[in-house]
Formats: sequence, structure tokens, C-alpha cells
Amino acid sequence: MKRILFTMTAGLLATALLAGCSNDTEQAIATKGVKMPAFQMQSLAGDMVDSQQLFAGKVVVLNAWATWCPPCRKEMPDLVQLSRLLPDDKFVVVGISVDNNPDDVKNFVAEQKVTFPMFWDKGGEKIAAPIFKSFRFPETFILNREGVVVERIAGTLPWADPETVAALHGIYDTGKLPFSE
Repeated sequence: MKRILFTMTAGLLATALLAGCSNDTEQAIATKGVKMPAFQMQSLAGDMVDSQQLFAGKVVVLNAWATWCPPCRKEMPDLVQLSRLLPDDKFVVVGISVDNNPDDVKNFVAEQKVTFPMFWDKGGEKIAAPIFKSFRFPETFILNREGVVVERIAGTLPWADPETVAALHGIYDTGKLPFSE
């Protein structure tokens, strides 16, 4: 038992020391109740888009996903329908694919007739992993009009369901989930 505790303690200490010696600069992460950090997104056409400019003043449904993820593929038609149900001047649905190949994303987006803004984060290297801390997909962040992360949802949701749409309108009106304190 002492040996196990010693090994665990030594491992934790080594991890802490190595983390303290890292050359990495600290990056803001997406945290519920805190404003989403700003980041640059690459469109499927290759243009760079500033998240704060795209999200400004709108409730955002920000979905991290991948073409190789069966639940993500299944959820996409519902997100497309949601984007059609919500007024563009108050809401924006945004997809960020973590695929390695942008052509896979382009083909899937065309096949599914996705009309909302879609971006590519190669392998999740610049946004999904360092900012969202997302490693399982799909994962969706709901931001209020001030850019604060109101909810983080791991897994799928019935996005076009009337209750979900009503909850999003509640976030627009109050800045928080209708059933939160």
C-alpha cells in the first residue's frame, strides 16, 4: 500500500514539475458562466473569421463535430433544421469540424445541405482541444448575447424540438437557461 501511494505521489509531483517547465503560453478555455475566449476560425473556403465578430449580439449554438463520428452525422440534420427555425438577426448556429481532411467536411456539408456557417479546425488542434477542451464529439456550447457560455452539452440533443427552440429563445431574452437560477 505504501508503495502504491509513493508511486502515485511521485507521478503527480513529476507531472506538476513538468507542467511548470512548459514553454506553452497559457490559453483561455471555454468555461460555463464565463465569456467564450476569442479565436480565429478557418472557413471551408479558407478564409479566417473572428469568432467575436460572427457571434456579436447573438445567441450562439456552437457545435464541435467530425464526419467520422456517427452521432455527429446523425445530429447534423437537426442542427440544419434548427438554423432554419431561428431568426438570423438573433441567433447563429455554427459548426466547427475537427476532421483532418477539409474535403471530407466539404463533401458532407454539401450532402447534408448545411446552410449555417461551417469551419474547419484540423484535428481539433487550434480550437477544439486547446480552447474547448473537447475530445469527445459532438460537443455543443450555447453562448448568450454577451458571449458567455450558458451551457456545454456533450453528445446529441434534439435541436429542432420545440422545447429546445423555446429554451434558446429564453436564453436570448434573459441571458440564461429558462430553468436555471
